[in-house]
Amino acid sequence: MKDLKRRISRFDDRKVLFTDFFDTLVHRTVHPNYAIRLWAKFMVRELAIPMEGEQLFTIRTEALAYLGKKQGRSTLEIKYKDVITEVYHRLVNTENLHDVPFPRFKKLFERADFTAEISVQFKNETLISTLEHFKQKGYRIYLMSDFYLSKKVIEKILDFHKIDHLFNAVFLSSSVGHSKEKGSLYPYVLDKLSLDAKEVLMIGDNMGSDVNNAHKHGIPSLHLKHFSHKFRNKKNLLGSDKNDFKKVCQTIESRCKKSGHPFSEYVLHFYFFTERLYINAKKNKVNDLFFLAREGHFLKQLFDCYQDMNLFKSEAKIRTHYLKASRQSATQLALRPLPEEDFGGLLKRFGKMSLDHFLDWFPFSDETKNDIKQEIPKTTDSNHAAFFQSETMQYLRSSPRFQEAYDQNRYDQKMAFLNYLKSFGADFDKDGLALVDVGWGGTMQESIYKFLKRKIPVTGYYLGLKEIYNIEKGTKRYGLNFSIYPSQDFSDDVLMANGQLYEQLLAAPHGSTLSYTMGENGQSPTVEFHEPNEKMVFDQYVSPIQEYMFSEFKNLFNDLRAIDYSQAMVQNYITDMALRTGIFTNRKKLKFVNQITKGFYQNVGENKVGLEYNPNQVKTSKVALIKTFLKSPEKVFRYLVKIKPFMYAKGYYWMSWPLNLTYYYIKFNFWAKRKWLNKGLLS
Repeated sequence: MKDLKRRISRFDDRKVLFTDFFDTLVHRTVHPNYAIRLWAKFMVRELAIPMEGEQLFTIRTEALAYLGKKQGRSTLEIKYKDVITEVYHRLVNTENLHDVPFPRFKKLFERADFTAEISVQFKNETLISTLEHFKQKGYRIYLMSDFYLSKKVIEKILDFHKIDHLFNAVFLSSSVGHSKEKGSLYPYVLDKLSLDAKEVLMIGDNMGSDVNNAHKHGIPSLHLKHFSHKFRNKKNLLGSDKNDFKKVCQTIESRCKKSGHPFSEYVLHFYFFTERLYINAKKNKVNDLFFLAREGHFLKQLFDCYQDMNLFKSEAKIRTHYLKASRQSATQLALRPLPEEDFGGLLKRFGKMSLDHFLDWFPFSDETKNDIKQEIPKTTDSNHAAFFQSETMQYLRSSPRFQEAYDQNRYDQKMAFLNYLKSFGADFDKDGLALVDVGWGGTMQESIYKFLKRKIPVTGYYLGLKEIYNIEKGTKRYGLNFSIYPSQDFSDDVLMANGQLYEQLLAAPHGSTLSYTMGENGQSPTVEFHEPNEKMVFDQYVSPIQEYMFSEFKNLFNDLRAIDYSQAMVQNYITDMALRTGIFTNRKKLKFVNQITKGFYQNVGENKVGLEYNPNQVKTSKVALIKTFLKSPEKVFRYLVKIKPFMYAKGYYWMSWPLNLTYYYIKFNFWAKRKWLNKGLLS
């Protein structure tokens, strides 16, 4: 810094400094053209443009070249607004942009350029400190840059770097129509400021534009050579986005695995789900997202964080809400009049049930439940394998007290839930409801759709879809990380195998919703129950992991912002990570799974706490499983991931090491099919 001060001080008769911007005042971590690639990435995401970012990048560069030829100017002298207009027309006229007015497009265009630039820039602290020194001595300093951005955007960048106070004025080639490259910017600025060239010293890195052309107009220059930065720019033409993306993900994954927080690498799954949720919500013009309890609690935190870090706050922000609901509370909302109700949802999920379990499912008082039982002869508290077809159920349907309580509860729950739903202030009558949850089939979505009398569309955005219920126009649903609908592939089979772990890592700090109340006098609109073991598991095990994942989520956002990666890269990475996580599970992780499984609470049916895997539950024969494994091992991956936990629980973990070899067979099988059976006729 002393050397730079000394070099400037030699020109003691020149009290006006002109300075270049890029590769002088600030540097980039990427090649200059890559900033435009990032601009394209952000534009595609924010406007849901149906093309890859690379294609939009090409459209912009070709639009600029066309304007330069049309106007007979250097591309550096083309007005920024002209470029925006040309790109806008090209997208609209090719039907790649719909219902986006030009003012909004222009605003987003500028914001995307700003975000792209600050994502890859870092300051030349030495030069900035030197300029601060001379500014305090009364020097006037002017920024002069040959650049495609507008003066407005550059001034925002200066403000971001907290260096805007250094400059008396800013002159950009794209704003004034003159450039240093052509030499015309120097006389323009001298004339504009009524300066004599003898008063001015130029500082820059480009020999032609900043040194030779300045000299032609009588302005001496300090040439900042910056060989290392120029070399980095050239080097950044090499390499690939795929490798950069993979490196970031591997770094985060490795750090998570070493952190002492088991399975915290699942933050990668949750991050890319959040990103895809944002992209889809923008694409579908969603104004409000309702995150369903309880897995939606942490997912909402991540989505809110993503929006806050996104730097597109000038855009209409998607409003997020946390809707407390459970299968139990949502199913009650969808109940039909008793003569028409077959309790199909409960039958499908919990056919084995006792009278007490069934009555406990309703928010009846103890007095009401006792009155009902008094009207049923031969009552027992034994479980019925087919409770809803049992004699007890027939007696129950005939009970006047049950009929009365059932009808009253249907009315109370519907009124209370409607009141609760309206309290969020979302216009769901006009926009419909957009629900967000971990998955897996859409039970709550369908129940709410029925509650709304099938008149208001209820859309579901899930981490994954593992089941197909009654999907129709009013109940569209999307599995953003994996889905069996409309079809499933290798990646879906692998990612859906460990569904229970997704749920456990997304646990919430509150209990399950049992029913709704009118929430009068400041009371909660929900009645909840937090099973003690479940609460203990969350507080002791899950909460610390979520805190750590939240911090790594922010690191992921920052590290990936400057990389233009595709969703295909994402899918390949998270699929391979799921394979590795499922197969190479160590003792520490298996112990953790055992601990958190103790808190898995089922709030319908027998109200079981904990989960237990029994190999006898597998209906397929062993021979059939082996044949399937040899042909399409991903189809039985959901069984493979349960072998180590089962052997660990039985004390035979030491015998499970051969399972590790299945990872390599699965990878080989997938590779071989793509190489030799690429017609896709075998599944």
